[in-house]
Amino acid sequence: MRNAGASGDPPTDPADPSGAASPPPRVHPVRRVTSLPRGVSALPKGVSADIFAEPPAPAAPAARPSGAGAVPPAPPIEPWPVPDRAVREEPVVVAAPDLDLLDPPKKGGILGRTLIGLVALLVVLYLVPAFTMTGKVLPGTSVLGVDIGGQSRTEAAATLNERLYAQTRTPVIVRQGTRRLTLNPGDAGLSLDVEGTVRRAVTGFPSPWAVWAALTGSREVEPVVSVDRRRLDALVGDIADRLDSPAREGGVSFDGVTPVPVYPRVGRVLDRKVTADQIVRGYLDPEIVVVAPTLRDLPHITRAEVHRALRWASRAVAAPLTLTNGTRSVSLPPAVVARHLTFTPDGAVLRPRFDAVAAAAPVAPRLLDPGRASRDASFTIRSGRPALVGARPGERVDTDRLAADVVTALGAGDRTVAVRVVDGPPRSGDDDVRRMGIKEEVGRFTTSYACCPERAGNIRAAAALLDGRLVRPGETFSFNEALGRRDAEAGFDGIVPTLIDGRSGTDAPGMSQVATTLLNAVIRAGLRVAEHTPPEVHAPQLPVGTEAAVSFPDPDLRWRNDSPYGVFVQASATGTSLDIALWSTRRYDVDLQGPVSGAQVTLPPMTGHGPGCVETPGQPGFTATVTRVLRQGGEVVSRQTFRTSYRAQAKVVCRAAKARGGDRGKGQGQGQGSGRKQGQGQGQGQAQGQGQRKRSGRGRGGGDHQNAIVAVPGGTPSVAVAGAHPQGSVGRGGHRAQPAVLAVVKRGRSPRAS
Repeated sequence: MRNAGASGDPPTDPADPSGAASPPPRVHPVRRVTSLPRGVSALPKGVSADIFAEPPAPAAPAARPSGAGAVPPAPPIEPWPVPDRAVREEPVVVAAPDLDLLDPPKKGGILGRTLIGLVALLVVLYLVPAFTMTGKVLPGTSVLGVDIGGQSRTEAAATLNERLYAQTRTPVIVRQGTRRLTLNPGDAGLSLDVEGTVRRAVTGFPSPWAVWAALTGSREVEPVVSVDRRRLDALVGDIADRLDSPAREGGVSFDGVTPVPVYPRVGRVLDRKVTADQIVRGYLDPEIVVVAPTLRDLPHITRAEVHRALRWASRAVAAPLTLTNGTRSVSLPPAVVARHLTFTPDGAVLRPRFDAVAAAAPVAPRLLDPGRASRDASFTIRSGRPALVGARPGERVDTDRLAADVVTALGAGDRTVAVRVVDGPPRSGDDDVRRMGIKEEVGRFTTSYACCPERAGNIRAAAALLDGRLVRPGETFSFNEALGRRDAEAGFDGIVPTLIDGRSGTDAPGMSQVATTLLNAVIRAGLRVAEHTPPEVHAPQLPVGTEAAVSFPDPDLRWRNDSPYGVFVQASATGTSLDIALWSTRRYDVDLQGPVSGAQVTLPPMTGHGPGCVETPGQPGFTATVTRVLRQGGEVVSRQTFRTSYRAQAKVVCRAAKARGGDRGKGQGQGQGSGRKQGQGQGQGQAQGQGQRKRSGRGRGGGDHQNAIVAVPGGTPSVAVAGAHPQGSVGRGGHRAQPAVLAVVKRGRSPRAS
């Protein structure tokens, strides 16, 4: 068979020069590989490399066997006839090799599949508990040590309300230095916001980290505190009022008519903002004690400025001040000027201020024509009820101008000030008075007296000046300002000098009884007593423990209208009794407890000699206590105690004095005062003659009921009254002074009033 060893493909055209040489090796399109690893073929599967190989070289002719059995030689091979035509060679299409087979096998395939599996497992481990925890408090969550993990919102809120009930109501302790205060959280506007705390604890769909933390650990949620800032600031203000030691500005005050310097002092005040923040932080933590921080409070007035104002004040009260309108004039004594003169800090300067309204009120009727003067709206009592008395325009003192003119005159050394009288509306109109809430009687007291037309006349004059007084809310009523100086021009008789509690003055008989009656009406009205001085000897016709001694200019009786309503004073007097009633709106139920009296002390009787001796029955000494309890809605809101120590007064028996030439005697007085309102004095006397008599009396220094001792000394005698006023004078008890006893002492020496 011809061409038996040849391939089935068409033979190569011998005439084609391209077939003369073998094609170049194929190069890898990416790696440019021209050689392959051992055992790796670049041919597709099923394709033998023989079809691309060069035909083998012709073998050398084999030796022919000889002999009869020899195979006859094969006929020579003739080439395949090729037609004489152009042969068009078709390209051989060879499948592209699998290039991936050329890469070495990857070792990371297993690791990738492992990581994917782990991620899938972690996702499953996260999603399953996350879906379970959604909408609940994460496990391991606590608030102030209370575990609420795994609970719903409602369950968590109920748990916190129950477990933290006591802790949310535990008082907060505030300390400043050695002082400690406890605060009620409710009063401070602090409370636990349970709903807000639960919302903070519930996180919705938890993050993987939240799930991990919930499964492996715990979480403390900060509680949400509800703060009522208005109530908290108000409470901090109350704390500051109790703990603050503010700076004291320099100034000048008056003790009677004596200017007293008030030197500046550095203070410390509460840092309110920081304290409020610390109270909020200390709430719900019983282990925290809030330490209240303080700030330095520096005064503005220097000591040098105080000294300058002190010199100005001394000149201001050096002499009386005269007010005149051209035709009429009144005189203000230094004590009145001092009472209404104050010094107010203005930056670094002390400015004098004169209260012309209060100073002019008692003297304005003397400066104005009563028929043309303006009238403030007021009340009168008709059929047991307050009735309005309408205001009336007219003449009045220009108090604004007067205040400025007085300061100018005092600064220049002038003692006369022109009063400007103007026409205009009254200070209080009808509508203003109606809004004061005066609708009922809130306090009343009545006292009686049995003698003395002079005394009764003075009491009626005082009642006329008190009647119709209207005390506005917040105002302080002064007995001496309302009545003014008690003298003949004002309708008072029997004016005598007084010495009460070491302070000298003048007064008329019966004034202490008027003051005592007013004081008891004020006490029963539930109003605040600002100043009162008890007498040293009890007057039998006056209430025990609630007496008041007055004199002009001091001591005074002062009470403050601390109610939101006006107070109308109604006063009336007869020949034997005085009645004072106060009208306003009742705020309290007033309960008076007492008087509770201690042991009584009596003195032996005394014998007086001389024409000035007046017999007296004497009074025991004792201590009395009266307590006022104010109740509002059945609860006690105030408790005030009035305590009075009365000295004993010896009985005095008068006899004719019998002096002998050889008699020798000695008189001695000794006084002592302590405190503003009370003092204690002692008077002792000793007489010697044929026999010896000794008399003694004790009192609160400067009283008008002191007992003098008869002493008949040798030498030329002089006569003086020791420790008492003449018959008919009024002293500290507000009633006629007990009889004085003449004391005869050596010339050149006088007894001291004790």
